[in-house]
Amino acid sequence: VSAGLHALMVGQAGSLVTAAVMVVMLVVCLFCARDLWQRGSVRAWLMVALMNLGMIAVHWSMPDCHPGAALLAPGAPPSVLMMTATSVAAVEAAIATAVLYAVSRSRADRVLLRT
Repeated sequence: VSAGLHALMVGQAGSLVTAAVMVVMLVVCLFCARDLWQRGSVRAWLMVALMNLGMIAVHWSMPDCHPGAALLAPGAPPSVLMMTATSVAAVEAAIATAVLYAVSRSRADRVLLRT
């Protein structure tokens, strides 16, 4: 989903640099998705959580992304695509955090059973 949103953002990029960043993020999303699909390793889930939290921080630092943007700059409504991307990133970060929590609890339980 994130890769698709980045692909849509490439078409709306205001500059070549922004478009290039979106393409790089699209590739990173696809790499992580492949890693999760094939391995589902703790490293992959950690990368998903960190990348999504990073995306939320970047998106919320942009003046046209968050709901309060209309208060700061009248006439500039929040971008629906950016709001969607931020929401998807929050959901993906929550899922990755839940998986990491479950995996760490499972490992801790196994260690306790051995002792």
